Amino acid sequence: MYNYCGYYPNNAGYIQDFSTGSYNYWERSFFQRARGIWKVSGLPKAAPGQVQTDKDAFLWGLFHLGYMTVFETKRYGITFQPSAPHGVGLQFEPWGMTVSTPYFSFSRPLVIGRECENIKLTPDYTGIWDIIGKYAAEMQAMDIAVRQQMINARFAYIAAADNDKEKRSMESLFEKIENGEPYIIYNRSIKKSMPGETPELPWAQFDRDLSKNFILPELLEARRSVITAFYREMGVPVASDKKERENQIESSVNTAEFFNRRQVWQGCLDESCDRVNRMFGTSIKFTYSGEEAEKNVIQDTNAKSVQ
Repeated sequence: MYNYCGYYPNNAGYIQDFSTGSYNYWERSFFQRARGIWKVSGLPKAAPGQVQTDKDAFLWGLFHLGYMTVFETKRYGITFQPSAPHGVGLQFEPWGMTVSTPYFSFSRPLVIGRECENIKLTPDYTGIWDIIGKYAAEMQAMDIAVRQQMINARFAYIAAADNDKEKRSMESLFEKIENGEPYIIYNRSIKKSMPGETPELPWAQFDRDLSKNFILPELLEARRSVITAFYREMGVPVASDKKERENQIESSVNTAEFFNRRQVWQGCLDESCDRVNRMFGTSIKFTYSGEEAEKNVIQDTNAKSVQ
């Protein structure tokens, strides 16, 4: 995944390893799910000879940093850049933004409200990548557990070897079985025996009662619950997990779970976009894209409640 030369932190490049690849997959997946929450309109258009606003880069920075600094220059017009808060104001808020990138390196911080403004996603100058990373790590653990359970459902043995040659021979046997080969021919010399005893193969079998050991359906259900929890955390409406009817309090709690935090973010976006629009004459706006879905989920949840 492109990471904009590292200027917006956290690379998500893919590494050919199941565990790392799983994390990178879910990090990318959750970011794309999250950015679909809002429809963004009114980003600055390029004047002749200027650079058009890249919405993908803008959203990448906004989700990582929690804010993007907007200012205007003669060469690039109205543009945005990553920056760092600077100074301590009357209410201990930053009064300026330090911009230092390959295209801009100002000798001093830009003053907020006079020379720049910030489009803010969160109220504390912090992105929401911690949420994306948390759930990516949980799904990484789930993927590993599901994969291990699928392997163990087919094969659950341990083996003993006297030397590296025997070790390699048995690894080859297990690999062939795991790959689904219908039969295997092995060297009879790997059979072990004590004097006067019948030779036996050098491996032991775990309990093969799948009714006790096979938990794949439960893992898949838990996997789904992690995704559902992510949607709730991001403010995307999902129906209650309860199958039976709910009382009014339970119904209200389910609605509040997906509504509350997103409302904080929406308030930050609305207020900061208003300041940017007044300063630069733009019409930047973030509109929640799931109103219809939210109405349906609330109706579905309320239908389960006991009046």
